[in-house]
Amino acid sequence: MPVNYYIKLKDNPSVLIDARSITPDSFAGKKINEILLLKILEGGKPIALQDLFDVEGPSEAPKDPGEIAIIIEKSITKVSFIGYRMSKGSITINGDAGHFIGYKMRGGNITIRGNARNYLGAKMKDGTIEVFGNAGHWIGAKLLGEKPGKGMKGGTITIHGNAGSEIGSGMKGGTIIIDGSAKNSAGNYMTGGTIIVKGNGGLYPGLRMSGGRIVINGSVQALLPSFYVDSIIQPLKVKGITFSKSFMSFIGDALIGGHGVLQVSYDDNKELLEEFRKLLV
Repeated sequence: MPVNYYIKLKDNPSVLIDARSITPDSFAGKKINEILLLKILEGGKPIALQDLFDVEGPSEAPKDPGEIAIIIEKSITKVSFIGYRMSKGSITINGDAGHFIGYKMRGGNITIRGNARNYLGAKMKDGTIEVFGNAGHWIGAKLLGEKPGKGMKGGTITIHGNAGSEIGSGMKGGTIIIDGSAKNSAGNYMTGGTIIVKGNGGLYPGLRMSGGRIVINGSVQALLPSFYVDSIIQPLKVKGITFSKSFMSFIGDALIGGHGVLQVSYDDNKELLEEFRKLLV
């Protein structure tokens, strides 16, 4: 059984907090007094963890981060980078979370029982992240200005609500599942991996994608002209999920010589996809 460390904000911060030291890897092998003195940044100013948080747990943490569970007891919307490069163990946030949760994550589990802000799971390599509310933009993404393929490389991110724009931007591997809808440009610049949106998909999914797979189970507002129709599929099975309706499958983005797969619900987009259907006759 893992040992639990309970963390609670003393006061709501007025500026963004960089709390990348809140991770099982940082706690592993340390005494509670050493954990309390771990450095965080408050608006760029170094302070100790105990200056902003109350921490309760065993007097000494296990040496194996896989035996550590960190539980954050309320919303932390201005606290960023929790779970940075974590390799094992678990983090549970019982409320809303800030930016860059699970950034460069290498393993373990993060659960958010509220909403998450931008760059959730950005550049992660492995592990699982589950959000029971909504999430912001650039889920599992690369950073702005980085080359395609510098985003998420492995692991699974599941959002039980809705998501923002450019989810999976530049992703190379792994799986993103959105139970609700996503906004514009899902999977832009992606080179690999899988994105599943069970709701609607906004504008231009797959912009400049060169590889990977995007599945949108609802409606889309517009498709790029640089995708060419390949087939109609029914049913569609992907990552253990079966969709019984018809999907139109596209290859693109041809503008960059891409061979990514974009599969969009035909039943929910008949007017938009009718001209493409004629090309398959």
